[in-house]
Amino acid sequence: MTISTRKLSLFAVWLATVAAGLTKTLAPPGQGVGGRISIGDLLLIMLIGLAFLMIMKNRGRIRITRHYLSILPLFAAFFISGTFADHQQGAYIELCVHIFAVLFSLALLNLLPEKMDVLFARQLTFAILLGAAIMAAYGIVVLFFFPHLNPVVGGLAGSFRNTGQAGNYFLVFSTIGLAAILSGLLPRTFFNASMVLTILLALILTGKRASLVGLIAGFLLLLLVLMFVSRKSSDARVGSMFVITSIVVGVVAFFAISMSLSMVEGAMWRLEAKFTKAGLENFSSGFYFSNLIAGFTAFSDRPILGVGLGNIEDVYHEFEIHSTYVALLATSGVVGFLTYMFFLYNVMKSVFILSWSNQVERFLVFFFPLLIGQASAWMYTYSVRKREFWITIFLIATFSMIRKRVRMNNEEQSMAVSIKVHRVKHH
Repeated sequence: MTISTRKLSLFAVWLATVAAGLTKTLAPPGQGVGGRISIGDLLLIMLIGLAFLMIMKNRGRIRITRHYLSILPLFAAFFISGTFADHQQGAYIELCVHIFAVLFSLALLNLLPEKMDVLFARQLTFAILLGAAIMAAYGIVVLFFFPHLNPVVGGLAGSFRNTGQAGNYFLVFSTIGLAAILSGLLPRTFFNASMVLTILLALILTGKRASLVGLIAGFLLLLLVLMFVSRKSSDARVGSMFVITSIVVGVVAFFAISMSLSMVEGAMWRLEAKFTKAGLENFSSGFYFSNLIAGFTAFSDRPILGVGLGNIEDVYHEFEIHSTYVALLATSGVVGFLTYMFFLYNVMKSVFILSWSNQVERFLVFFFPLLIGQASAWMYTYSVRKREFWITIFLIATFSMIRKRVRMNNEEQSMAVSIKVHRVKHH
């Protein structure tokens, strides 16, 4: 019995989503090659190999979109900055890590079937959310019932090394889930809604301020689009439903947080450290502020090309720069930052649409403000090499291809109808 390309691609996407949530490394972080390779990376390497076999089967034809081509100038900037870096080997190793993240995403794109439609887009989104919901459920169960398996104290980390990684992961997939449910791309069934709610709860329980701010910012922008910008009455009704849904989610989140404060060791400490007035006032003397200062110091040393990837830690700061934007300025200078803006423009351009004629386009209308919310969280998180970020790019690239094919099919059908009508008139 042979497995269809359609089923194989859906399984590969599900597996990649799960693998992106397995960030614990084979060895302690920073210690040799094993300290850079996670358990999930082994699964992603397998998918890259599978895609290579598929490409060979298709006589070397590689499927690629402008989303992937537009990242090449940034990688060129990374390579040039690494050439002039003080520690070239570290810069090139980090560049390879970035390239790997793009390769596995491109592998998923080349495992897709030739024929794709709106139904396949729905199935693809379901596979992604199912994988993320499984990782979220695991994290919630570990936090409440098996805290000794949780890598950190007081916040949900689950299969991740820390709450920061978990927060960004669940932010990405909660925004995809919200857009899919509210747009109607996924049917609003109890199971689908439960998946999205589970991912949202996992995000809240991480207690990561940046991810929560990104989610709230996306919420507000989406509400603005639905209730004030969109002229469709159906979108206005969805906006009202969205407000009610937000209240329900808020109530559930309140009880979940209350339960975690009473059951999870260290949860009260994390809440006081991050969300109280005293915790916010300590920002200027905390890790994030000093991390930003280190990034700007590195940028001031080499503003054109940057100091190079892998040349921040133990030189300018104890850790690498967490902010995507400041990190790019520090490691690749103005040149790298501009190439990143070029890449980001191409991504946002394919998501930003003002009108829709099918469920895929409707999803993108809903997803765009939530993606802007994600971008605000990148001020704290370095997203360029994160696996979930490149799953998002893969999803956007796939939906762009489906949009194009649906439009071509509609144009062909319209042309066929016009020809038929023309022939009837002449007879």
